[in-house]
Amino acid sequence: MLPGSFVQRSRKCGKPICRCAGGEKLHAQFLLSVLVESQPQSFHVPAARADEVRGKAEQRKRFAEAAAQIAHLNSRRFLGREERKQRCAATSSQPVSTS
Repeated sequence: MLPGSFVQRSRKCGKPICRCAGGEKLHAQFLLSVLVESQPQSFHVPAARADEVRGKAEQRKRFAEAAAQIAHLNSRRFLGREERKQRCAATSSQPVSTS
């Protein structure tokens, strides 16, 4: 897993005789954007490793989503248990009426 976001951009390289000089057939640039000490930073990813890095960044996102869902379910379960305890305590403290 890798933190951050995988980014693919298209850009000109700056060489006047390159195929990208006219604005067509631009070069692909791959980046991993992460927060470092609360500041966004981008790191170059070699084209040969782009698919690997993309997959690892997506894996981190899926993990975070699953963890959030588990935390939500656990909090609902915990709060439901607390609510049941309060209801039981309230009903057991009421006097029993004999008619």
